Amino acid sequence: MQSMIISWLIAFWHSFCTAFGESIIGKAFFAVCNAVSRSWQNSSIIGFLRKDERVYTQDSVFVRIVCLPMTVLDFVKKKLGEVINENIKNSFICSFAKTYINNFIAINTKFFGIMLLTMGLAYLLIKVVSGNGIVIGGIVALALGAVMALTNFNIMKFLNNSVFVNFLKSCSGFKNLDIEAYTEDSTHGVTRLIISGIIGLITGALAGVIGILGLGVPFVMFGLSIVMYAPIIGVFFALFLAPFVPTMALAGLTMWTMLSLVIKSVADKDFKWRIDFVGVGLILLLTVLFISSLFSFARVQSLTVWAMYFVFFAYYLVIINTVNSEEQLHGLLKVFVISGALVALYGVAQYVFGWNTSNAWIDEEMFEDATMRVYSTLNNPNVLGEYLLLVLPVSVAFFLKFKANTLAKWAYGAMFAVLALCLVLTQSRGCWIGFMVSVVVFITFYEGKLWALVPVAMCIIPFVIPETMVDRFLSIGNMDDTSTSYRVFIWMGTLGMLKHYWPGGIGMGESAFNEVYPFFSYNAIAAPHSHNLFLQLTVEAGVVALLVFLVTQVIFLKKMSDVYRLDNKKSLNSSLVLAIGAGVAGFLIQSMFDYTFYNYRVMAIFIMVLAIGMSFTHIELGKEK
Repeated sequence: MQSMIISWLIAFWHSFCTAFGESIIGKAFFAVCNAVSRSWQNSSIIGFLRKDERVYTQDSVFVRIVCLPMTVLDFVKKKLGEVINENIKNSFICSFAKTYINNFIAINTKFFGIMLLTMGLAYLLIKVVSGNGIVIGGIVALALGAVMALTNFNIMKFLNNSVFVNFLKSCSGFKNLDIEAYTEDSTHGVTRLIISGIIGLITGALAGVIGILGLGVPFVMFGLSIVMYAPIIGVFFALFLAPFVPTMALAGLTMWTMLSLVIKSVADKDFKWRIDFVGVGLILLLTVLFISSLFSFARVQSLTVWAMYFVFFAYYLVIINTVNSEEQLHGLLKVFVISGALVALYGVAQYVFGWNTSNAWIDEEMFEDATMRVYSTLNNPNVLGEYLLLVLPVSVAFFLKFKANTLAKWAYGAMFAVLALCLVLTQSRGCWIGFMVSVVVFITFYEGKLWALVPVAMCIIPFVIPETMVDRFLSIGNMDDTSTSYRVFIWMGTLGMLKHYWPGGIGMGESAFNEVYPFFSYNAIAAPHSHNLFLQLTVEAGVVALLVFLVTQVIFLKKMSDVYRLDNKKSLNSSLVLAIGAGVAGFLIQSMFDYTFYNYRVMAIFIMVLAIGMSFTHIELGKEK
């Protein structure tokens, strides 16, 4: 319910705006705003973005090669699709997965009771046999499992309509989400109890051998089963979990989702593969990187790095071929912001409580008052900042588009505040510059008239921003700062390498870089990479790789502009597309100061954001047909 305070604030703001608009100052202000807006609309930048450039490449040799695996899968579907589909539906594995998914989602007490009971037995047996004696955890699992096994209640039925869950759904913007998505019939019978008993035995045995990690078996089984059933859920999982889980776990999830989509593409007669210009650009970049890795100074290590690129770049095709509706796109971006807010909240808590932080990334002689830089779950403040650059604009779009009398609007406003505060606490100057560029792009397209407020903002900002932040920002380009001089010397050494290796590069990865870089380094500075994404791509795979990447990003931003203009510019879709474009622009600016693909998880998230943005083009263009 809309509170009295919010109602009063809305009424006051409405009255103030009306009075201001009718005043002489207000009329003069809006005249300046309109002049700024007209100048922007008539600029050459807007002229370029408005060009309707439709490039058809379906008949090119390269695109035919790219689409060859999809063509083969379509051929298999025509010949064997129905047989494969029937075999999958009638298979034991499919039946097992459906039963497990339904009981897991329902949180059926008997199902989990049997699982805990057998888990406790297996765990205690392993401990007794290994000579470690009786462990309290196994006894607790036995006791709790025995009690739960006596009942047969679906807890989700209660949670779905509970006040607390409804509150969470309203705050997150998933007000109409029904989490009671299971088949009631599957929560009865003996088969499900056999399945839960088997899973419990495996879990208990592994927990007894490898410890707490073994307890993840039921959740991993659920994830694998539900992603195989609906690959789009794998995309939700990957986007949410990317900043939290280890790189190899994320790679495993993406590969499983790919496999699930391939099986779906063969079994589903209505499935049709999509490919777009950005996808073609990423595949071309992969091709160039692969060739450079074959001739690398450290071939094995380079091909290993290329394999990680392949997994996460290929995930682009998975996303654009699984997302089929606006609701899915909105849901993905909400999950993206919520995940980012949790990461940022942990980062702020790191700062407040001093958890695992240090001055390792600060020149303490130059910044004596600086305390610490937070890095949250991403192990490096610059990497954390790069991630936040992609999340922040999307949180703003949701805040602006939710109605003022909804919990979701204020929840996303709070999430934006936490995200912005965490970005400040990273003390990453490159990321601050990237965020400023994102703000410029977003405001310019969303409401260019707001630029008339710049003089006012310039007067207020010096009194709001902490002195330590001002000092750190003003230190940009100061060679007395070891961080700045470190990067500049590395760039100079990398440029020296490019004089010799610009045509084809030296190969991918840290090993290849360290084979050559020491011969060109300045001041004997050691470095794992060039601290610049564009330089790194060039030094790894030559100028062709750089050109392909730049053209791909220009095409992406152009496509975001096209979708922005297709819909009402103040609609939710247009705002989200603008936010994605602004976030990518800010990320690319930060990439001038750091090798933003060095952290595979951030690279994966960047590729996911590109795919979500391009999915808007497929959805919007589908409306025109």
